[in-house]
Amino acid sequence: MAVPSCNPFDGLPIETNQYIATYLTTDSDLCTFRLVSQSTHNAVDADNNSFWRRRFLSVFETPTWGVTRSASKNIKFKLEYQRRRKCLMFGAKYEAALVRRDAVQIRKGTQALEVVREMLVDAFSDRPTDNTKIYESSNLTAVLNFISNHDLLNFVLLPDRNPPPPQQHFRTRSSPRSTNNSASASASTMDIVCLPKDLLQTIQILLAPAMFDIDRHFNHFSFPFSQEVVYGTGAQHQIFTGANGLDISPPWLLHHINFWKFHIMREAECTLAQPFADLPPASRPRFWDRQLTQSNGSLGKNWKGSYAYLDRDHMPAIRAGKGHTDPIPDEFNGEADGARSFQDLRLELVEEKDSFWPPTFEQHLRALTLPPSRAKTGAQKRSTDASTISNLRPQSFHFHGDGSDSSESFLSAGWLNALPPQNGVPGWQRMTMMKYFESDEGVVDEEGLWAYEGVVLPGGQIMVGRWWSPGDGVGEDMYSGPYMLWCVDGVEREDGDGGRREGSVDVDQLP
Repeated sequence: MAVPSCNPFDGLPIETNQYIATYLTTDSDLCTFRLVSQSTHNAVDADNNSFWRRRFLSVFETPTWGVTRSASKNIKFKLEYQRRRKCLMFGAKYEAALVRRDAVQIRKGTQALEVVREMLVDAFSDRPTDNTKIYESSNLTAVLNFISNHDLLNFVLLPDRNPPPPQQHFRTRSSPRSTNNSASASASTMDIVCLPKDLLQTIQILLAPAMFDIDRHFNHFSFPFSQEVVYGTGAQHQIFTGANGLDISPPWLLHHINFWKFHIMREAECTLAQPFADLPPASRPRFWDRQLTQSNGSLGKNWKGSYAYLDRDHMPAIRAGKGHTDPIPDEFNGEADGARSFQDLRLELVEEKDSFWPPTFEQHLRALTLPPSRAKTGAQKRSTDASTISNLRPQSFHFHGDGSDSSESFLSAGWLNALPPQNGVPGWQRMTMMKYFESDEGVVDEEGLWAYEGVVLPGGQIMVGRWWSPGDGVGEDMYSGPYMLWCVDGVEREDGDGGRREGSVDVDQLP
């Protein structure tokens, strides 16, 4: 006569045991439950692994590969859940990976970067179409918790150190698989001895809003290098690279973010920190609120930001690197009274037939011309060809500015151009804009043009880039500097009547 089992879980249907497992919020409790009996084990790992799909979607948002249901996808849900939880929990010591070149931390740090990238790309995938409902992305929340518990953003643009001694090589998920050919196999296992720089910097760029969170206190590195880059000429520091001019330079973009981070977050500089702290939280840079796509077809209307500039006489010194030894102070927004406040700008998408884009604007910005193909090198073989991007065709929008940063109002006109995904992240756009002034007769002042070119970060909430004076020539004579704008839609304008600020600054001398 068979002895009945004394384990109460053995008498329950598998669905009931699975239902019980859903209430186990910690992974350690789930592991313990799985080992109680064969019935609890089957509830977790049998039934075509359907439990793992539910477990994954209870913690993370639907991944791009998880829309269809199948047994093979359920196994992937299990593996990806375990991988993500492991990376988010244990993370990596990025100081050890970047400074000491510790092989174990490099491997862990690389895997964590890949996980963070996947989660950011999938963030907001489950957001309902009803815009009236408040939706918080579980993926984004998990990533923000990750950077709170680990040092991913503590070492942005850390100065290069002496090369480390050779380390043991290892392979990551992004590495090529070995083949039967011994030479190929040997090459494929020589994967990395440092963190993948482009991926690291791309993730740090995506997390820029966290760098401007005044409740976080990140380290500051390499400001003199960033200052040199942001005032550099287009020939010295190109925004777009690659064989077809469609690859964004992550170091260039990160140097611009680092420049603004330094002035906005460091109270000791007495520049932008206090005015930024005085802004309401909703008026500061923020994360996107829709899933990242190749082109969202929309543009925020209300923007806040700043541009920085130097006296023309200081340009040769800063470009020669003298700012490393003799600090050269930056100026912002051209405020006559010395106040370091932020400018407001209103942008509006218009139909292409209604856009205002004189030939002079196109001559300087080349907004409607596809980038020329360049001779490919070995490192550029994977650069995207402009002809393969179906939605590369520019989207037009017309800017309207209220001149809140100077004594005179200004107008703007510009274009958006979709860019291919960068390091596996979609949604980047090139922004070109001409700031100009009109006479009372409506004639454009050709001597008072200010050109802007830069990048709209994925999600369409932040723009950073370079301004320059077309009338000052090119090359070493180029008079240029950095700008940064962020969307503040839904926030009441500080000067709602669009009134002008008084001052004695000559607006024609300011970008």
